[in-house]
Amino acid sequence: MSLQQWNDHSGHLKGHIMWPASKKDIIEACKGEDVEPEVLNDLRKNLPEGKYDSPEEVKKILVN
Repeated sequence: MSLQQWNDHSGHLKGHIMWPASKKDIIEACKGEDVEPEVLNDLRKNLPEGKYDSPEEVKKILVN
């Protein structure tokens, strides 16, 4: 995920997800929202299973 894509969707991650959140929680919250398919696919492929305490933790893993 690019930094621009992160910036475009970080508000969604911060406002629509209760933290801590699992990978499944994050993906479920993003489905049906205005999240680009590429971003949703990146979450599915590159975010390891587990619990995340904050959007910043997810950002460290996904943003290249």
